[in-house]
Amino acid sequence: METGENLLGGLNVPLLRRAATCCLVLAAAATLVNFGGLVVVIAGGVLPGWAISAILLVASLALLLISRRAAGGAAGGRGGTRQNAPSTLLHRLVVFAVGVSSAAGALGDMSATYHVLEPAGPNGCRAVAREYSFLFAGSGAVYAVGLSGIGTRVSSWTTDDGYEPIAGGSYQMSWDSDSGSLALLGGRDPVWPSVHGVECG
Repeated sequence: METGENLLGGLNVPLLRRAATCCLVLAAAATLVNFGGLVVVIAGGVLPGWAISAILLVASLALLLISRRAAGGAAGGRGGTRQNAPSTLLHRLVVFAVGVSSAAGALGDMSATYHVLEPAGPNGCRAVAREYSFLFAGSGAVYAVGLSGIGTRVSSWTTDDGYEPIAGGSYQMSWDSDSGSLALLGGRDPVWPSVHGVECG
């Protein structure tokens, strides 16, 4: 039994802690990138940036919890805790910042919908639209998604009366060899602007 605990503490615990740190760093990076607009397309579905950050944060905390249980509190009263105090404080600050940002993103997306637009571009580029409406106001954004499945926001628009042209199918997506063009058809509810370029870098 003691041999198993030593093996777990000597090999698995440091690896688990490194994995937890990697997940937290990726969560923080996704949070920063999400300020400019971030989505990931997986199996035809869309994950917004805040959801990616939240998933990575939960993974980091779960790995950290597992590593602490695996360690079994063997290093309970040792002096290493004080030496790690600054990194522990930094860790908590990053967890707090990512958590708040993810929660704010989730609240902001409560009335939002995401759509993978058809057709896809000839070079594998895709367009994803996010639409949001509240009372008599509406807005939207288009993201350019490359072959990696990672997309960034390239343009946005506003509408009257909470109009959602993408959800209503009132759009035209066209492509040439290098880039695409999204035309939003306003009808009696105008869209500003109505034409948006989509280009994967």
